[in-house]
Amino acid sequence: MDDNGNFEKEPHNGFPKQNFEKEPDDGFTQSGTYQDTQQNLARMHSQSTEGASGFAIAGMVCGILSIICCCAWYISIILSILGLVFSIMVLVRKLPGRSLAIAGVICASIGLVLAVVLLISVICFNRGLSSMSPAEWRSLIESIENME
Repeated sequence: MDDNGNFEKEPHNGFPKQNFEKEPDDGFTQSGTYQDTQQNLARMHSQSTEGASGFAIAGMVCGILSIICCCAWYISIILSILGLVFSIMVLVRKLPGRSLAIAGVICASIGLVLAVVLLISVICFNRGLSSMSPAEWRSLIESIENME
């Protein structure tokens, strides 16, 4: 530093000249203020959610509900089909909200598979029980009563 408090143009100690100019703030550096960071986060949030179509949101919600309601297979199958239709509409028409639509397709597919597997297991279980003779029913009931 010279006598005026300014840095020398040519450092004599062999170290490179330091640059104290403010770099552009992306919201994640320490050079920005708290307000700059908040504004950048708000801008990033609005960019991530702006323009998501209602079909994409509906497809994802129906897909999630189809997984939750998989024990009520008749409701889950309906929700899965709706979720798939809404989500595929977004993907085919190239509407905004592509990531939500993909999540909707995945969730609706999982819900549909769970509901179909549950339906098949219920049908198989009912066929097995309906083919039992009265003597087999009595022995089954007696074995359950003996467990107590």
